[in-house]
Amino acid sequence: MPHSLSVHQNILNHNQNHLLDNLCRLSLDQKNDYEQELFELDLVLLEELFSQTQNTAASTEGEITPLDFELALENPKYSQWLQKGEELIAQGAVGAFLVAGGQGSRLGFDGPKGIYSIDLPSQKSLFQLQAERLLNLEKRYGRPIPWCIMTSPLNHQATVDFFENHNFFGLNPGLVKFFPQSMIPALDVNGKILRSGPANLALVPDGNGGCFRALAQSGALDWFSSFGVEYVFLNSVDNALVKVCDPAFMGALALEDSLSASKVVSKANAQEKVGIFAYHNGNPMVIEYSDLDTQMREATQGDKLVYDGANIAVHAFSMKALRQLEAHPLPWHNAFKKVDFWDPQQGFVKPEAPNAWKFEQFLFDAFPLLGQMLAYGVLRNSEFAPVKNATGDDSPASARKLLGQLHRQWLQEAGGQINDALLYEIAPELSYGGENLNAEKIAAAMGQSILSFSG
Repeated sequence: MPHSLSVHQNILNHNQNHLLDNLCRLSLDQKNDYEQELFELDLVLLEELFSQTQNTAASTEGEITPLDFELALENPKYSQWLQKGEELIAQGAVGAFLVAGGQGSRLGFDGPKGIYSIDLPSQKSLFQLQAERLLNLEKRYGRPIPWCIMTSPLNHQATVDFFENHNFFGLNPGLVKFFPQSMIPALDVNGKILRSGPANLALVPDGNGGCFRALAQSGALDWFSSFGVEYVFLNSVDNALVKVCDPAFMGALALEDSLSASKVVSKANAQEKVGIFAYHNGNPMVIEYSDLDTQMREATQGDKLVYDGANIAVHAFSMKALRQLEAHPLPWHNAFKKVDFWDPQQGFVKPEAPNAWKFEQFLFDAFPLLGQMLAYGVLRNSEFAPVKNATGDDSPASARKLLGQLHRQWLQEAGGQINDALLYEIAPELSYGGENLNAEKIAAAMGQSILSFSG
């Protein structure tokens, strides 16, 4: 426990005196917890971040040029990539990192998004679908795959409880590591740290790029190393078709000797609101939809968009790259937003207009920092079924349909006797990506590992 006087002096030295004005009203336990929170503040970093709020330079200043990509399946090296990836998994050199801090509030669901079911016949959650795909690879190649899951302070315990209550979906609990995303205080217009209560700071998530910081600070990076992991697959939780630790993808990262790789799909259309891969001042980068002007967004070459490569938040990094990101942190971005806060005179305040600076790091800033990124093209209908909205595009219904159509295609290609008017769900334990299927297996598994449903 830090000494109160040293904590108080540090707060005073950094002109955050207001944080101490309510101490006399706190219970001893509240005071101890609050002082621990104050002790852990990086006040030097916060001062630096506040000084940067006056810099309004756009993050995309400079030259933006297209980043071309091709479908990995059509690359002559694909079979070599696949073989290499299979060898890496069999050697225990591959780990998985899931970013799962999001809540299901936009889906009308009160809980971690990974717990959400898109209403498949099996009622499997997003967590279970991904866990069972990992389990398929573990059984096929005879080696466990260490899995790190980054939660948020809000959903951490619920996530851990969910896995424990479901026996980790057959995975070894000792090879699944949970840790929460880091948080950072919000600052008012004068650089003062906001509070959310008499004994609490107003903390906000530090962005998806904070995953690298959390990976190192939680000990997870060293944990990966202890298992001999050399390459790490990274994905966000809200993609129902993600091929976790895709062997060919991991093999491509290794054989092409790249520090990082990203799966890329062609945009649905020019107006699709996704970030695109491009070169920014010669370095690979994700350019946000809002940062591309209309001319660039709609530019075509033949029948194809010039800026066509959409980011689907599926990446891979070598351990060498992750160690570099540990030593050279990502830049911070700021935004002036509405942040609820507590004040001794006013009590709890819910502002009607933006009132505070929030700071975050973006995952895609890793690519220019590393200077390398392999663009690995995939078919969106095979690997991208986002679950972001309650209805319409990128919804549970659209994701369910995409999965059902893909699995029906697998059954058709394997010679299965099926009803082409129906959609199908194939359990990951039976098939990870369409393999291990034939007419006899399909007939035997129908109604058990293979379930039909209406579109």
